[in-house]
Amino acid sequence: MPDIQAGTQATGPIETLTDPGLTPPGGTPRLGPALAVMLRGGRTGEFFPLLGPRTTIGRSPECDIFLDDITVSRAHAEVDERPEGFVLVDNGSTNGTYVNRRLIDAEEMLAHGDEVQVGKFRLVFVA
Repeated sequence: MPDIQAGTQATGPIETLTDPGLTPPGGTPRLGPALAVMLRGGRTGEFFPLLGPRTTIGRSPECDIFLDDITVSRAHAEVDERPEGFVLVDNGSTNGTYVNRRLIDAEEMLAHGDEVQVGKFRLVFVA
């Protein structure tokens, strides 16, 4: 749950239904917009809500999405919220930023289900 006053975000597991045809009482919880860790060992299932106009991603503890691994630059990338949607921007990172396994060299509009790779972390964009 975000702590608005502290300006931090907590992460938690993504809860999925065992039968996608079923709806739990009260409806399905809305997870998006968010980036969720798809594949990376013990962090699989963590999610990072995109709460502000800009969400920073990197190895620096000051980043909104802190990915502590040498394959991630300190200020690797950011996601900007715009009227037309969410845009991923690489900040000149050493190892690049990928969307659907394609290296991006310009701003990239994100669509639901896009795979974002930052260093060795693969995340999925949930709209």
